[in-house]
This record gives sequence, C-alpha cells and structure tokens, in this order.
Amino acid sequence: MKKTRSAPLLLSTGLASLLSFAAGADAAELKIIASGALKGAMAHLQPAYEKASGNKLSISWGPSMGDSPESIPQRIKHNEAMDLAIMASETLDLLAPSGAFDMATRQAIADSRIGVGVPKGHPQLDVSTVAALRAALLSSDKIAYSQGASGVYIRSELFARLGIADLVKQKTVEIQGKELVGTALVRGDADIGMQQISELKVTPGVDYLGPLPDEVQKVSRFYAAVASGTSNASVAREFLAYLNSADAHRLLEQSGLEPAPSHVSQGQDTEARHAN
Repeated sequence: MKKTRSAPLLLSTGLASLLSFAAGADAAELKIIASGALKGAMAHLQPAYEKASGNKLSISWGPSMGDSPESIPQRIKHNEAMDLAIMASETLDLLAPSGAFDMATRQAIADSRIGVGVPKGHPQLDVSTVAALRAALLSSDKIAYSQGASGVYIRSELFARLGIADLVKQKTVEIQGKELVGTALVRGDADIGMQQISELKVTPGVDYLGPLPDEVQKVSRFYAAVASGTSNASVAREFLAYLNSADAHRLLEQSGLEPAPSHVSQGQDTEARHAN
C-alpha cells in the first residue's frame, strides 16, 4: 500500500516548509549520496522527515574526496543512480562540469569543523592550543585521518603549518573509503585521530577531545544539489527546503555541525576558509 503525505502531520511537527507537498500524493523514495559528515545528523533528520512527509530516504555514504570506489567523485563518474547528493563544496565545484547536477538547486547545508579524538579510556590529551596539539600529535605512535575533505587538509596543510610534516610522516594512517576515523581508533589502528567533529561524535568507543585550535582550523561547507536526470526533482527540492528548516537546523547543531547561512551564493562560499 502506498503511503500518503498528511498536511496536519506536517503542521504538528513544525515542518512548514514541506506544506507545498500535495496532500494525498503518492510517497516517493529519494536516493541520496552523502558525505559521512552528515551521518550523525541524518540519524535524526531522516526519521523526522520520513514521518512528516511519508517519503523514504535511501542514503548511501562516502567521502567527498579520494579515489576509492565509495568516494562521491568515483560514484558520480560511474553514473550511480541518485536523486540528490550532499558533499563538500569543492567537490561539487569539480563535478559541476560533468552535468550530473542541476546547479541552480545548489544549496548550502552546514559548516563542519575538524576535531580530535582518542580511543575511549586513553589519556585525555590537551589539544586546546596550537602548541598543545603539536605536542599531542608528536607524542602519539599512530595518527589517523580520513580520505575525505578533512583528511586532505590535514595531510597537505595542517602538518606543515604545525611544522611536523617530516616528523609524523612515518606514523600517519589514512582511513580509506567511507570508514570513520573513530572506527579505526576503536580497532586500535591509531591512538589519536582527526576528522569532522560530527563524524567523531557518532562513533561509540571514542573520547572526543575538542576541535582544532582556531588558528589551524578548517571549516568545510557542505552543499546539496539535485541530480540532473532525476524523476523526483520536485520531491528532492522539498527535502532541501526541509534541511533549511528550524527543526533541521536544531538537529544539525546537536550533531556537531553548524547550519549554513540561508541563501549563500557561490560567490559567498567560504568552505575553504580558516577560522581566525
């Protein structure tokens, strides 16, 4: 039996942005490819949206960068079926010429900062200042980071800015594909790790130490865009409207993300900025 969308339910949950759905319309299934930075938030956003709209979300996770088969660029390259994708801004910029997305639907979703974590029960290292972070990394035997946007920054810029690139070269571990850095920490592959805060916080068995100090922080902005060839374009746009609702912003914040300002244009994009 097909479910129908209920306007009273939408009102009762406060999701006013979804009211443009026609009451009684057939439910849809949205196929979404998304960065793992949104995984913690989606654990709550998905059931709230599905209950309010009657639609279903089928979400497949992967890093915004890298050459692994699970990475978003590779999946777009191989024409994986989707209605919508959420990824780091620079990745969407690189994929724009492929024609895979309707760039007129491009919408800023959230800003994400990089944090530091250790396996649960390990010493609570101080990472609150640049000097403390540098000392914590140098004292660790193995340092883990992801293949995604945060890992690219850590590998190519952070270590150099800390003046330790050569000193840590032999003890870094790049976590491949969609696996979380926290999972590798729990498994014992490293004794300290860095990744998007929202990803570290959702991994059981990890103690979150705090964000990178502002002087060496990188804030990544994540964007969503509707796929060019989807037959669910209108429903996908409605889901984007939901992600910009007050209810969704509250859940994004609880997961460790910062809701992006509304109506951010490409020219205003600050995803690659360093917080000062």
